[in-house]
Order: sequence, then C-alpha cells, then structure tokens
Amino acid sequence: MPDRIANKVVLVEDVEQQNLAHRYLERCGHNIRDCRFERPARACGGSGEKFVRDRYPQEVKACRSSLGRRASALLVVMVDADTVTTERRASQLSAALQTAGVGERDNSEPIVVLIPKRHVETWIRALLGNAVDEEQSYEKATPTRNEIKEAADTLYGWTRPNAGARPPFPPC
Repeated sequence: MPDRIANKVVLVEDVEQQNLAHRYLERCGHNIRDCRFERPARACGGSGEKFVRDRYPQEVKACRSSLGRRASALLVVMVDADTVTTERRASQLSAALQTAGVGERDNSEPIVVLIPKRHVETWIRALLGNAVDEEQSYEKATPTRNEIKEAADTLYGWTRPNAGARPPFPPC
C-alpha cells in the first residue's frame, strides 16, 4: 500500500461524528487538510442516517476507483444505529450497495464502517469514563469540543497495538 493516502473521505451523519472522526484521524497522524468530510448541511433537515446510506455507494465506488494507483484511498463511514441493531444498520448499508449495483464491501478494502449503538454520544460518554446504557438516548447531551478531543485520545489509546486492558465497552 502506498505511504500516502491521497483520497481520504469521511462520511458521517452529524457534526459530533465528524468531530470525533476528525480528532481520531488527526491523533493517528493523518493530515486532516487532506480529508474530505461529507455530512448533510444543517439547513437541509431530514435524516442524517439516510444521507449516509444514500451517499455510501458512490463513495465506495470512488474509493475503489482510486485503488491500485500511486496514491491510495481511505473511506471512513459512521452512522448511528439509533433504535435498530448494529447488524440491521450494516445490512441497510449493504442493501444500498446492492441497489446501486455496487459490489459488496470486502474486508480487505480500505473502508471502515463504524456504527455506534445508539448514538455517537453514547460512545463519547463511554470513552470519557461515564456509565452508559445503550437503550437510553444521550443525543441531547451534546459533548463539548474538549470532551470530543479527550474521547478521541482515549479511543486512540485503546486502538494501539499492545494497548493492554481497557474498561468494558457496552455490548452492541
């Protein structure tokens, strides 16, 4: 794989997801200026989940078209499970690929799909060391920029090789 990932796309449904992904990628050493963040405009209304599901096939296709060139691609997709299971949300994304005539995602592709149960705010609260319940909605408890940065730092620590033991995360 090339050293430089030229095409980095982050497809999210809201600003909290964008900020968490931004901070995490930055912490991993990615140049954020090289990233293209795709999320619905605040004024457009509608469902952020539907925006991600509708946009997902074209971003997968674009990512695949970059593969094998001198510079590679990375696609990060984050969509909340909301009140359905993470498996159900993943199958909806797969169905969107099938409907668009785009082949199924292969685990070897540089595509990362993150599905927080229930909302990304649940992940942020858990990463900050707070007790969470995935049946309860924390969507209205908007995290601050500093809280998101701290959550991304914790996530970075947890995802490093040989990170050691970490607190239990809620089941998905």
